[in-house]
Amino acid sequence: MIEEKEYLEKIKSIRKHLKEHLQENRYEHSISVSFSAIALAMAHGYDLQAAELAGLCHDCAKFMGKKELISACEREHIPLLPEYIAAPQVLHGIYGATYARKHFQIQNEEILSAIYYHTIGKPAMSLLEKIIYLADYIEVRRGYREELEEVRRVAFTNLDEAMYLALSQTIQYVEEKGQPLCTSSLEALRYYQARSEEAPEIQ
Repeated sequence: MIEEKEYLEKIKSIRKHLKEHLQENRYEHSISVSFSAIALAMAHGYDLQAAELAGLCHDCAKFMGKKELISACEREHIPLLPEYIAAPQVLHGIYGATYARKHFQIQNEEILSAIYYHTIGKPAMSLLEKIIYLADYIEVRRGYREELEEVRRVAFTNLDEAMYLALSQTIQYVEEKGQPLCTSSLEALRYYQARSEEAPEIQ
């Protein structure tokens, strides 16, 4: 845990950087995700500073285009599966962890991993990884949909069930759009299906 004064200065510096680099709606989304992450961390007994930092930084590389993200990953020797390149909407998370380490001096591997996996998910996610995945999904600026309200309700009592619901809805949306799916997301869906009592069997 960082000392309060140092921590507040760090948050202030990161917010300034994000405000200068992200579009306004993306910056406001990042602030909202950090608030949702704090709320979920309080509900599930996780470190509030780490949750806020991860939530604030989760989209830190969102301002970069596909080609720029691919080049950055290659330059930093970050492995890129073909399915990541085919689904450019996940690349900002893949590179975002490295961006946060380099630009914000974040060394906490739990925070960096939560940034990395916030778009694709994976089986057996850490507590912080689940908090950030769900905070990104349920934050208030996402608006209102009946199925989203269910995830919001469940997320504060059962993270695994909420992960199943969020992954199910996300994968359905991606399929309806005809976009490619990441293997990690499908594996995560099956994992959390097995951990959710109310989940129907996946073929």
